[in-house]
Amino acid sequence: MTEPVPSYAQEAYAILYNRFSSSSFPSDYLSWFISGSMVKKTLHMLEKAGWIRRVEKGSYVCVNSNDIFRSMVEFKVPRLLEEAGRRFAYTEASGVEVWTDYSYLQRSWEHSPYYVKVLNSELDEWVEYFRKHRIKVFVNEAKPALGEFVILKPQERLVYEKHDGLPVVPLDEVVKYCEKHIDAFEYPLAYLRAKFKVRTKVIIDKRVLDEAAKAV
Repeated sequence: MTEPVPSYAQEAYAILYNRFSSSSFPSDYLSWFISGSMVKKTLHMLEKAGWIRRVEKGSYVCVNSNDIFRSMVEFKVPRLLEEAGRRFAYTEASGVEVWTDYSYLQRSWEHSPYYVKVLNSELDEWVEYFRKHRIKVFVNEAKPALGEFVILKPQERLVYEKHDGLPVVPLDEVVKYCEKHIDAFEYPLAYLRAKFKVRTKVIIDKRVLDEAAKAV
């Protein structure tokens, strides 16, 4: 997994990649131009973020630039959530994704939000965790953002279920969310009705119901 790096590290990578391409380079190469402490900081940053890799003691090689930028737009948040070691639950549109077995999908490389309930007592730790991994994170309300980002919904207590191994708010909560936003979630609601026989007072177009039934 590749992560974004600060501008000074990007500049160093550009120099190293254009100078050495896929060949190895010595760890002290940049010391001709910047201080020793800055060299260590830059190489550590690039290696940790996946832009270079160590081939032997005192020697590195640049990761191919195409691989770096392709990896940067791969979806990382689900794995980071699982590895955080804290309780959480997918909610709102992300909860719809989980309960519909991702037949409804809200994400793309350009725009990939995750709505997640967390404990209020752990909110600061969650924010710090995502910022550490250079994932944009917001609390309660999303702001305009590019790529992956997380909207944390702090709660005094978490109530959730497991669907296909993923922690998610209960089905009835997701159904109510779809009903409230029926213009955008008519198909997901039709899917939930077809698969789980949920009841709803919202009128769903028969063509949508028929299409959802085929996907179940």
